[in-house]
Amino acid sequence: MGYKITTLVGNLVYSNGLQGEHGLSLYVEAPTCKLLFDTGASPLFARNAEKLGINLAAVDYLVLSHGHNNHTGGLQEFLRINRKARILCRPEARAPKFKKGRNKSMPAIEESQLSRFVWITETTGLTEGITLLTGVPVKDRHDTHFDDFFTVKEGEIVVDTFEDEITLLLSGKKGFSVLSACSHRGITNILRSALERYPEIPLHTMIGGFHMHHDREEEFCVVSGYLGRHLPKRLGVCHCAGINK
Repeated sequence: MGYKITTLVGNLVYSNGLQGEHGLSLYVEAPTCKLLFDTGASPLFARNAEKLGINLAAVDYLVLSHGHNNHTGGLQEFLRINRKARILCRPEARAPKFKKGRNKSMPAIEESQLSRFVWITETTGLTEGITLLTGVPVKDRHDTHFDDFFTVKEGEIVVDTFEDEITLLLSGKKGFSVLSACSHRGITNILRSALERYPEIPLHTMIGGFHMHHDREEEFCVVSGYLGRHLPKRLGVCHCAGINK
C-alpha cells in the first residue's frame, strides 16, 4: 500500500456536494497511520469529510503547517470530533499573526487541550516513511513570501519569516512526495532541503500552494527555473498558488 491523499478543503471545488473556502486541509492515508494536514479556515473540512465517507475520529495525527487561521481555523472542530490524535506544530504557530492589520492568528488553545500537542522544533521522523520538515534554510531570498505578514516575537511586532512552517515528506517505493501548505519560506528552498534529505530516491509527487499569486515575473522565473531542473513526476498546485484573494 502507498499513500492516498484526499483534499478536504481547497480554494476551488470540482465535486458536486462539496464546498470550498480560502484554506487548505489534506487527509493522508499512509501504511502506518491516518494523518490530517491542516484544518482549513472553518469546520467546513469536517463537513466535506463526512460527505466523502472519511472518519476523522480515526485520525492518528494532525499536523499544522503554520499558524495562519485559514489553516488552523477548524482546530476546535477537529478536537471536538477526534479524542485521540496528537497535534503536531511548531511553538511559534501560537504567536499572534497579522497581514496588513488583519488578524491571522490560530484559534486559542484551552489549557485542558495542551496535553495533546507535540511541539516540533526540528525536522522530525513521525512514523516509518513520514517526516516533518522544518527549519528550512532560505538559500534564495527571491523565493520567499514574507511581505505584509507580521508576528509577535519577544513582545515586539516583527516581520513574519515563518519559523513555524512545517512541510510533510512521504517516502515510499516510487520515491518521495512533498506536501507544502503555503511555502512561505519558498518552494525552491523547501525542495532543496527535501532533496538533501533524500538524495538517492526520486521526487515523485509535489502537492501544495506556492504563494505566488502576487509574484513578479522575475520571481516566477526563480520557481519555474528550479522546477525545470527538479520536476517531480506528479505536480498538484493548489490553494495560494495563483488564485487571487
